[in-house]
Amino acid sequence: MANEIPVRRRHLITRLKQLRLSSGLTQDDVSGAMGWDRGKIHRLEQGRFKRINAADVVALCGLYKASDEEKDALAEIAKQSRKSSWWYRYSDVFAGPFIGLEAEALTIEGFNNSLVPGLFQVPEYIQALIEPALDVTVPRDEVQTRIDVRLQRQRSVLDRKNPPHIWLILDESVLRRQVGGVEVMRTQVRHLREMTERPTIDIQVLPFSAGAHAASGFQFTTLGFEGSDRVVYIETDRDGLYLEEPEQIRRYTLVFDRLQATAMSVEDSARFMDAVVS
Repeated sequence: MANEIPVRRRHLITRLKQLRLSSGLTQDDVSGAMGWDRGKIHRLEQGRFKRINAADVVALCGLYKASDEEKDALAEIAKQSRKSSWWYRYSDVFAGPFIGLEAEALTIEGFNNSLVPGLFQVPEYIQALIEPALDVTVPRDEVQTRIDVRLQRQRSVLDRKNPPHIWLILDESVLRRQVGGVEVMRTQVRHLREMTERPTIDIQVLPFSAGAHAASGFQFTTLGFEGSDRVVYIETDRDGLYLEEPEQIRRYTLVFDRLQATAMSVEDSARFMDAVVS
């Protein structure tokens, strides 16, 4: 996997580039301000450095006028990325790296066993998910903001110029669980069905009749990038795990292949969704 960029370094590179663009600076501007040769910032943003110096990260954050919190978080990632580890937690980075990785992925493969994945949730469904947490972990005045942010995330991935190819396998319980009630679920399942009409989206349903299967008890998402670079994301209640070792990638690729073989075909799954909302 010669082209592989570990997830820690990929997130760091992506965020530094976003900060540069937000600051309105070109790569030449940065090279001049930092006293670097013209190719260094280009190589850094292309992921061609195996290790990124934490001092460079701090200096770039200062140039880009990043907050102290983000500067410290990114510098820590630069330090940690030098360590050999097959997973990494990003609880110290606002919103985590998943959204940034998702926005750059060329392929997204996922298995969901209880809820519709965020990229495909309609507003009513999102609100129904938030309601049980009101005044506990979610302030009431943040509800609409959270809905808007999730919809913006959907547009940034699904409606971009070259959207990723997405292959989802949904446990039947995802379609049967009454999140928000019957009408909300009808709207939600219709939306999923409409999404299957896009040439870059395939959805399979894993029926209850399949019984035990290769992913019983867990769900995961695999993000594919240029070359053979892939990352497996396993969501947890706080931040999530990012798997990047070849052995781990192979394991989850095999699990996904077995789920595909066990689930209904794409065509039968579309008919199944039609029947659910009829």
